[in-house]
Amino acid sequence: MATQVLMPKMGFDMEEGAVATWRKQEGEAVKAGDVIAEIETDKATVELEAPADGVLLKILVEPGQRVPVNSPIAIIGEPGERVDIDEASLSAGARPDVQVQRRKSEIKVSPVARRLAEEHGLDLRRVRGTGPGGRITREDVEAAVEAMGEHLPSPPGGVRASPAARRLAREHGLDVREVPGSGPGGRVLVRDVEAALAQAAAQLEPVTPPEAVSAGERVPLSRMRKRIAEVMTASKAPVPHFYVTVRVDMEAAMRLREEINTALAEEGLKVSINDFVVKAAALALRRFPNINASFAGDHILRHVNVHVGIAVALPDGLITVVVRDADRKSLGQLARETHEKVERAREGRLQADDVGGSTFTVSNLGMFGVEDFVAVITPPEAAILAVGAVLEEPVVRDGALVVGHTMRLTLSADHRVTDGAEAARFLGEIRRLLEHPLLLLVA
Repeated sequence: MATQVLMPKMGFDMEEGAVATWRKQEGEAVKAGDVIAEIETDKATVELEAPADGVLLKILVEPGQRVPVNSPIAIIGEPGERVDIDEASLSAGARPDVQVQRRKSEIKVSPVARRLAEEHGLDLRRVRGTGPGGRITREDVEAAVEAMGEHLPSPPGGVRASPAARRLAREHGLDVREVPGSGPGGRVLVRDVEAALAQAAAQLEPVTPPEAVSAGERVPLSRMRKRIAEVMTASKAPVPHFYVTVRVDMEAAMRLREEINTALAEEGLKVSINDFVVKAAALALRRFPNINASFAGDHILRHVNVHVGIAVALPDGLITVVVRDADRKSLGQLARETHEKVERAREGRLQADDVGGSTFTVSNLGMFGVEDFVAVITPPEAAILAVGAVLEEPVVRDGALVVGHTMRLTLSADHRVTDGAEAARFLGEIRRLLEHPLLLLVA
């Protein structure tokens, strides 16, 4: 039975992705778990693993081509197995929400070609397929669009535009319906969108810097930075944030960490302060399900699993790797998994399971000497924990003023989901666990 390989959804806000490169080629044998491709998202390049054993029978998406998440991008099956691409989409292993509709006639067409034809309002019965068995390919549809020109019917929405032009317009907040098209039949092309953007920019009154200040350098936004801007704006504007801060005595945690790392030195494993925080937060989330939740319009969705995201700084921005079921893993397991995922993020070789699906996030700037800060919630999560540096400060211990180690934690929370008193109790539980760190080893 053939198995679909789907464009993975890595993060709630991911709508589409592109195949950066295929590691395996058609006809090659693969085993479940083998890396068969690299997927490029707005924030990272992620390794995609084969979902089943077999042979890579067919590649449906070419490198550089962007397709919606959950779209079929390849087919894996038995050696020599003949697969009808449309029928394969309806195999028992396909998810109901991503099935491709069974064809109504004898037309054979690739999923990408079908979507492109629908976008341009093109009747597939008028397209001659040049693929195997007369199958209609993306190139066939593009050729038909060019040939029909002004005779091409208007698609849903009343505007003809290439996928790349639509994407570019959407990224810049431009209504593609207002862009004059120079392509066949008035189709809007990328060059048309670029011209419209340039014209709009020229009409803006230039900002003149003070005489003593040079104009500076214009730095185009990277795809990652654009996506961060979109997500953070979508969070900060509609989500009513509030903030609660506590100071934690880290003396016991620092001692325990040193003992653990000494004991594990030969294994090459080190436990960080952030590992302590992530473990403590995961255990606290068990007791406070409203924090491990999402606002969903007319109800609050409490998540069954505790998946903790960890913000990782990259040259172009940041990405969040996820430790799944963090509350159920030992401190050592958590430390090892976090280290591996962070390294993959920094080396640009993330795996699909490394990102997406977090229910709570920890952001630590302590390694940069930051004492405390507030973080912006990542939708659809209800909260994010900002972790500062461990500082040497005067503390009162047994009635005497001594030098101790303290750390500040600040919780940003969604006031639609929780309130100040509950957030304070949640932070109090994290503080209790960190100040009695042996509890992290027995939970």
